[in-house]
Amino acid sequence: MRILLVQPGSSEGVGFPLVASPEPLHLEMIAATVPEHDVRILDMRLDDDLERVLRAFQPELVAVTALTPEVYAAQDVLQRVKLFSGEVFTVAGGHHATLLPQDFSLPQVDVVAMGEAEAMFGKLVQAVEGRCGLKDVPNIVWKNREDEFIRNDRSNSRIDLGNLPLPRRDLTEAYRSEYFFLFDKPDTSVATSRGCPFRCSFCSVHEFHGGRINQMPARRVLSEVAAVSTDHITFVDDNFLMNHRRETAIADMIKSEGIRKRYSMECRTDSIVRHPDLVKKWVDIGLYAVLLGLEGGSDKVLKDVRKSCTIDTNNRAIRILQDNGVIIWGAFIVDPDWTEDDFKRLREYVQEKRITHTQFTILTPLPGTQLYRERHNELLTDDYFCFDTLHAVLPTRLPREEFYRHFAGLYRQTDIGPYYDLVQSGKMSIEDCRRGKGMLDAMADWERYIEKDPILGGGGTCRANVQLTRADPLPRF
Repeated sequence: MRILLVQPGSSEGVGFPLVASPEPLHLEMIAATVPEHDVRILDMRLDDDLERVLRAFQPELVAVTALTPEVYAAQDVLQRVKLFSGEVFTVAGGHHATLLPQDFSLPQVDVVAMGEAEAMFGKLVQAVEGRCGLKDVPNIVWKNREDEFIRNDRSNSRIDLGNLPLPRRDLTEAYRSEYFFLFDKPDTSVATSRGCPFRCSFCSVHEFHGGRINQMPARRVLSEVAAVSTDHITFVDDNFLMNHRRETAIADMIKSEGIRKRYSMECRTDSIVRHPDLVKKWVDIGLYAVLLGLEGGSDKVLKDVRKSCTIDTNNRAIRILQDNGVIIWGAFIVDPDWTEDDFKRLREYVQEKRITHTQFTILTPLPGTQLYRERHNELLTDDYFCFDTLHAVLPTRLPREEFYRHFAGLYRQTDIGPYYDLVQSGKMSIEDCRRGKGMLDAMADWERYIEKDPILGGGGTCRANVQLTRADPLPRF
């Protein structure tokens, strides 16, 4: 069977495509579950000629993934596929489709896939190819002959990460040189666990995974690291250092195998504080950068988002990483309710802690989160393009233009001395610095945020040109 997996394109304007453009790892992993079929991946962030690929490949099944800001682009892709040929079987999946499947209850969608693809994709392909009906395929919402959507039972089976095939990175090899994460290009993403035990109000990871944690055995992680062709690997786990015994074993295996690469990872500060020796072990084999979800510069900010960490723990983790020469990419959340003094306090905290790499996002009630359920009635728009965490979809205490001036000002870098030091130490290249400066300059331009603002930018005018429908965001099938 000919299967086309599609990563939809990104919207124009300011946004995180300036910060990162990682490989569509989820699609590479799905492709690996159906090795007996002819599978291709189209990354429309880098190649938007969908019709050319449809004509050349003539797929029988097209599956599209989407995060919340990509919903309209994914809907558009599926509509264009059906216009190309109504015989092509279409599937919408991914994070948003799992949490709000009703947003894909559209004429151009045959199936909405929910949850982890390994639990259902092989069975779905088999059923479509054999034309034997979809009632026994778990984790899907499907359309019957009367165009009614039917929701099948969810599977509670645990994915055995130790026996997962390696992702089909060969299917994205043509794009590899363009994939980057933060300042690293080219980059390869590696996922070694799923789920998170914490309940931060702004995050939907625990909702997607049903509160469960699943970790890949150390030996399987080693096999994937060894197969990566790029010099740099980003571990995209939500908290890579959560299980110090496993991560110790991984580090020891990498060292014993003589694998030399550069690593970055996302960690929680409490994991670092509990096991500072593990940080040093990873530094010895190539760790050089860590994305820390610091969220704020006070205990009040952390409590407001239910971070379950303290500012003291954050400060101790920062010191541990800095003592080990690790670059900190500090992630902070800006509340729309902030005053000018709140922005000032965050700037002072970042400067005091000497955090040279920063990521600032606006507190956003993303679908599927506790925050979304609590504050849905306060939303200024239901336009998903605006839910990119860089636009205020809630009312701001400051006048909106003033709010964006302060927000953009957080990205303004005046001291470039630390970057020269990083180049001199070999931790960053001149090209990395140039790309980073371009990103910072773009994010520091406050007027770019106005273009998609739900109030100043026209309030919902930023949707796709194609007229698409969506259901009310609260009810479920």
